[in-house]
Amino acid sequence: MAYFANQLDDHEREELAMSDAAISGAMDAARVFLADDDERWNYINRQMAILDYNSGIQDSREEGLREGRREGRREGRREGRREGRREGIGIGRVGMLAELVRDGILTPGQAARKAEMTEKDFRKAMENHEREELAMRDAAAAK
Repeated sequence: MAYFANQLDDHEREELAMSDAAISGAMDAARVFLADDDERWNYINRQMAILDYNSGIQDSREEGLREGRREGRREGRREGRREGRREGIGIGRVGMLAELVRDGILTPGQAARKAEMTEKDFRKAMENHEREELAMRDAAAAK
């Protein structure tokens, strides 16, 4: 590593080359490579092409992630609107069924089945609906 970091003097490089045939071969190959301008420029151009390619891949990946997030947010908003409509319809249905129970037309059990709820949950929803109606009447009377 010291050789490639250019931290050795000539004597140290020579000792390193003599210590191992593989190191000596690598140093000879590096000398030949550095001496041949065409080979060196071809290598530099290949490395730049690889860096450009990898950069393009990274940019494409990041753009794909951004697009995926945008699509996820759009889908989430669509699903939220659908769910809100379903809940709104459900709340309106509970109110309508609660009035039928108050008028004696349906029993709480019958209304719960029509609302596809347990009777306990329907009774809670009916109480909430009645509280909301009272709050709205009080607010209207205060004006």
